[in-house]
This record gives sequence, structure tokens and C-alpha cells, in this order.
Amino acid sequence: MDFSANHIGFVIASYAISLVFIGGLIIKVLLRDRKLRAEAERLESRRGAARP
Repeated sequence: MDFSANHIGFVIASYAISLVFIGGLIIKVLLRDRKLRAEAERLESRRGAARP
């Protein structure tokens, strides 16, 4: 990569925006996974209590 190019700011900004976007997606997926696991455990405990 040629750091003396006129468009280097655009390239760096593009990489930064991509990094932030991908990081946000990773965080969103991990939080959703945590929420769904908790909901599955709650439903499983309700299902177990309903069985005789």
C-alpha cells in the first residue's frame, strides 16, 4: 500500500468503518446468542416443571 497516495485518507477511513461495522455485527450476534440461550433455559425449566 502506498501511503503517499492522494486517496490514503479514504482508504484508511474505509478500513476503519468496515472494522467498526464488523465489530458491531459480532457484538450483536454474541448478545443475541446470550439472550436466546437464556430464553431456551427458561423454557426448558418451565417444560421440566410441567412434566409429572
